[in-house]
Amino acid sequence: MKKLIQKIRAFNAVPYLAIFYAVGVAGLIIPATRDLFIKLVPLNLLLNITLLFIYHGRLDYGFAWKALVIFFAGIIVEMVGVNTGLIFGSYEYGATLGPEIFHTPVMIGVNWLMLVYSSLVITSRYFDKRYYRVLFAAIAMVIYDFALEPAAIDMDMWDWGGPVPMQNYLAWLVISFLLIWFADFTGFVNRKNKIAVPLFFVQLVFFILLSVLMNIKVLWEF
Repeated sequence: MKKLIQKIRAFNAVPYLAIFYAVGVAGLIIPATRDLFIKLVPLNLLLNITLLFIYHGRLDYGFAWKALVIFFAGIIVEMVGVNTGLIFGSYEYGATLGPEIFHTPVMIGVNWLMLVYSSLVITSRYFDKRYYRVLFAAIAMVIYDFALEPAAIDMDMWDWGGPVPMQNYLAWLVISFLLIWFADFTGFVNRKNKIAVPLFFVQLVFFILLSVLMNIKVLWEF
């Protein structure tokens, strides 16, 4: 297993990651394959976090407890948010993200973990001071959420019952800042992780493309 992981780390997975998501865009746009690709969303999240961890380097106890803190913090925040409407606004999850605990998909914790890690790696390469690293990483996550929301709603990940409230983005900024600060303070990420930055931006482009193509489809049908 160790040798296999070392081989994967030595391999440039970025072009294949781009192809993988390009296929995902096509699969979600084509009516005949759309339902299948929506069902594969949880598997995709698991593959992403696995790839991120493989390229991280040594996965020891220290890394594990930090990852678990972020994972469970993400789930708890979402759990409180979806059941009270006090954090992000009033919303509910659809069936796409899989099994739920108290109306909250377990996979949402994986998503928070992946985004906290990737966004911090991005800003760690440009800012020496922690405050700027954390602040701009949190801003990057909010930008990601802006791109994510239209596609996520269309894919039945969650639904707001109307326009996405500004409260959601403000909450994302604050919560992201706190989780990223924890990740930075504890030395959670490997700044040399070769897949973290491409993964973040490939996903960002993926959601932007989906949103654009959805709008084109609506205009075409109109």
